[in-house]
Amino acid sequence: MDVKARSKAMREILTRLVERARGAIQVKVFGDKVILDEDVENWPRCDVLISFFSTDFPLDKAISYVKLRNPFCINDLPPQALLWDRRLVGAVLDHLQIPTPKRLEVSRDGGPRVDEELKRLMKSKVGVELGGFRVTPEVSLREDGNAIIIDGRVLEKPFVEKPVSGEDHNVYIYFPGGGGRRLYRKVGNKSSDFDPSLNHPRTDGSYIYEEFVEVDNAEDIKVYTVGTDYFHAETRRSPVVDGVVRRNTEGKEMRFNTHLSDLEKSYAAKICQAFGQTVCGFDMLRCDGGKTCKVIDVNGWSFVKGNEPYYDKAAEILASLCMRVSASSGRPLPAAETPPQDSFTWRLKANVTVFRHADRTPKQKLKFNFPIGDPWTQPFVRLLNGEKEEIILREREQLNLVARAVEEAKALGACGEDLAKLAQLNNALFSKIDLPGTKAQLKPVYSKRQAGQARKLTKLTLVFKWGGEFTHSARYQSRDLGECMKKDLSIMNKEALQNVKIYTSSERRVIASAEVFAATLIEHPPPFSPSLSSSPTPSPRSSPDDDSSPVNGHSKNGCHLRATPPALIIRKDLLDDSNAAKDLMDDVKKRLKILLRPGEPEKRPELTWPKSMKKEPVEVVKEVIELLSSFRAIMQRNFETMDVDKIQDQWCCGDEPWLFRERWEKLFEDFCDVEQRKFDPSRVSELYDTIKYCALHHRQFLFVIFDENAGQGKSHNQGQDRKLHELYGRAKALFDLVAPQEYGIEPDEKEEIGVLTSLPLLKNIVEDLEAARNDGGSSLTLYFTKESHIHTLVNLVLQSGLPIANRRIPELDYCLYERNFGRRNSDKEYSIKLSLSEGAHSSNVLDSTLDSRHSLNVQPRRKLTQHLPYSLVIEKLSKHFGRLTDGEDTGTDTSLLATIQPQIRRHISFNDSSSDDPTLEATPALQIEVGNS
Repeated sequence: MDVKARSKAMREILTRLVERARGAIQVKVFGDKVILDEDVENWPRCDVLISFFSTDFPLDKAISYVKLRNPFCINDLPPQALLWDRRLVGAVLDHLQIPTPKRLEVSRDGGPRVDEELKRLMKSKVGVELGGFRVTPEVSLREDGNAIIIDGRVLEKPFVEKPVSGEDHNVYIYFPGGGGRRLYRKVGNKSSDFDPSLNHPRTDGSYIYEEFVEVDNAEDIKVYTVGTDYFHAETRRSPVVDGVVRRNTEGKEMRFNTHLSDLEKSYAAKICQAFGQTVCGFDMLRCDGGKTCKVIDVNGWSFVKGNEPYYDKAAEILASLCMRVSASSGRPLPAAETPPQDSFTWRLKANVTVFRHADRTPKQKLKFNFPIGDPWTQPFVRLLNGEKEEIILREREQLNLVARAVEEAKALGACGEDLAKLAQLNNALFSKIDLPGTKAQLKPVYSKRQAGQARKLTKLTLVFKWGGEFTHSARYQSRDLGECMKKDLSIMNKEALQNVKIYTSSERRVIASAEVFAATLIEHPPPFSPSLSSSPTPSPRSSPDDDSSPVNGHSKNGCHLRATPPALIIRKDLLDDSNAAKDLMDDVKKRLKILLRPGEPEKRPELTWPKSMKKEPVEVVKEVIELLSSFRAIMQRNFETMDVDKIQDQWCCGDEPWLFRERWEKLFEDFCDVEQRKFDPSRVSELYDTIKYCALHHRQFLFVIFDENAGQGKSHNQGQDRKLHELYGRAKALFDLVAPQEYGIEPDEKEEIGVLTSLPLLKNIVEDLEAARNDGGSSLTLYFTKESHIHTLVNLVLQSGLPIANRRIPELDYCLYERNFGRRNSDKEYSIKLSLSEGAHSSNVLDSTLDSRHSLNVQPRRKLTQHLPYSLVIEKLSKHFGRLTDGEDTGTDTSLLATIQPQIRRHISFNDSSSDDPTLEATPALQIEVGNS
């Protein structure tokens, strides 16, 4: 299935395999569309097959394909069915004399069912007899409750209760004296929970009961095989300890390499051979100081994650195996039997992906609205210099113009509250003018167009911002994303890499993300960033037929002129901020407060609120305020009594202790200094953003400055750490509840805001899909934008009427597939699949292990839809197009073209842009893949 075949680990191995073979091996990924929808006669032919069971995979269908085409199988298919039943796995391990924990079985289903052909295979290959009817045994709990009795055999607590299904991970551990631990497939940073009421074994199915084994160092061991001569083993913290999953920067569970003894290696070889799985994984426990071990589960196909030496060795072994198969004289190759018919199978034809920019520093701002009729506001109106659209002032001399306007306004009679606001603006200018990312935005609003009348300026807003800077982590995220997409397409359809177009907004952090991504996509050193600054003087305009602006001297159509990254095409009309939905969104934000009022859960249908959070949102807000109040007092005392410059040796992202304090003091004011009934829910995103940023970039300072024992000669207070975790967990829950609703609470609001904000982008995407369908070649089209466009674009997709497979995923990705079903070019069928990624995400960033990159890796895509007919997707997405006419007035005169002059610099400093969006995880994306057959 795509989720496995196109995973990062699989990509790493397959790309290495192809490189080692130097063109002698071609990789063909069948894909979900072929596997699920096509008859095996239409599946691509191959000489060597990698096929393994995963969720939704039709194993019987794959076995039929192997019988039809006779490829060499890296992992034998029929024995994979044994892994579905833990009883069968135990029987094979017993026959191989591989030690396992003592166990008793309760079969209420008549025993495991085994296909007769598989029975004969395992009998001839291993000599083991499998299957047979089993009578349901008598099961009881001993009177003292500390042992289970099965047909007279006794197993004392603690014991482990496992469902017989290998796909069921709800394993329970029962402790003597009462209580137990519920284990489950990892959810966030948890893999088990203690339950004091867990006393009686389940009676609703068939189970295996194993003795609880005391293991060394509270660790279990994951073993991975690639053939019978290469083994890799890792230890991990056992889930039975506290259920907390320690994760690395990639969001993967933290593990540590360990060596296997000769005896353990012999067990690994036996498992690999007996189950017929060249690439295989199993779980093992070590006891008695490493003197003994017990195998507790066999998983089948498994890869080590994030281990370069393992990828190299696995690719070397598999490439060697493939070459031996191709050179075998005794085995006719399927390709020689009949002409290949790959022209009748599906292939990836085009990919359209929308990315949000990578990691940035938190943004802060001051906002001022000027009454146009008052004389003292005229110095700010003159800063517009006749412009009808928003302008951005970044350079020091430009910001000094704002300071001069403040002084002129004072002289013209500004008084009272207006004078206080001007003083606040002046102080902010003085202290922040030299900080990276500092800028002032002037946003004019004009009256609607009327025949024969000039449009009048009705409102002027000045937003002063600092922060929002492209971080060093963002460079790694953008590079990793480009690398992943390059490897994915090199396997799926490398022709697409020869026809790449990249569109970006005019925002600096967005362009920076796109530049690093594009340079990695074609293995070119990252280009210098253009200096993006707006002047209060009118900028040159494009000709009416221009719709794009090239960056870095590339051609307008995005084609390669040299061996350089593809052009970055600036499309302000598609990807920049728009004020069109401002009034509607302001109204939504006012009504968002109802989400945090008590006793109104019925007004929160289908909203994200974790089941583990058993309190109303209003109670969680109250707890957040209490936590912040305590942290406020601690931080202020520590800043007064400690030499804060010595807490942390190095600071990144241009930060310093005083900026850290200022950022948190603003949060304390927003949460602690207002009545709860007046609390602004939009502040939740700023809190979540700040905690996450500090946990990634300044974790040492974060934990020390909020430690009540710091500076007092006392040991570190672990309880204070727990309070930080509590604050993060509550902020994350509130953020997940509030942030998506800022773009509409009701479905019709979500659609209307989506239409006003992202309809031009959706139209462009549909045009890209239609162009890809009509073009004979393959293509890759990428859009880089901000979070608001991701939210609103996803809302348009969700409100389009398409059958959605998963609605609770926050990178949007459209992939088009095509298939020939005749001899003519017109005899083609097309399919579209949509998928999303959560972006650079960690379930609990405070527990993630970090390196000097301070970077979280981007999570894999997950499907938003199944493969759908091309015509259906285009029809549904196009339903929004009639909602807004081309001539409808949005209150702005935004140009389609951003004028940007490249400037070469010795170092690159990327600054952020104009938006007020709450933070989503860095670089989420929506992807659409188009394929034909």
